[in-house]
Amino acid sequence: MRKLDLKFAWRLSLTASALALSACASGGASPPLAPGPVIPPQVAYRIDDHRYFEITPEEHCYGDMLYFVDTAKGIRSEVVKFDAVMNRTTLIIDAANDQYLVAPVTRESINCSSGGGGCGDKMPYSIDGGRTWKRVWAPSPYDKLHISGTKVYQIDEDNITRGFDLSSLPLSEDGIRWPFIHGFVFKTHIAPVDTKVLCKAQGKGSQQ
Repeated sequence: MRKLDLKFAWRLSLTASALALSACASGGASPPLAPGPVIPPQVAYRIDDHRYFEITPEEHCYGDMLYFVDTAKGIRSEVVKFDAVMNRTTLIIDAANDQYLVAPVTRESINCSSGGGGCGDKMPYSIDGGRTWKRVWAPSPYDKLHISGTKVYQIDEDNITRGFDLSSLPLSEDGIRWPFIHGFVFKTHIAPVDTKVLCKAQGKGSQQ
């Protein structure tokens, strides 16, 4: 019986030592916490099956970067920070356009004596298929925005149309003019998937 007792005690000692080594190896720390939910990017506007604008809103849409994505060409570029006036903006980009693109007009800065107006309104545009983006002054962030070929148009609530040719931009883009166009009828060669820009907030206390 004594030999059995000694063998039993020896096995208990080995088990205790193994448990102690395991605790030391882990530092006595609790298992790592599972990561929180990841907010996926959402499509804010789609041109076709491989080109779209996307945004990843953390708590609200505004102030987060709007990206342009072209999966066929491997492009993902920064366009502009999402502005409240962009949500539900009418935007029609002719899906036949390959190089000339525009994005919703941003107010950019509203610290002007007139309260914003035309002080900081800028339209992001690209002439290289969305690889890079610049901005040019625009009459209003609220008007409908259309582009077909190299020509871009803004149409207000009274159906008054202004427009110009992106391929003829002057050296000073702040001084660009948007002349009135009479008898305007907009036609796309290939209609885009979306006609409205829309971001849906996903976080706590969010606003759309």
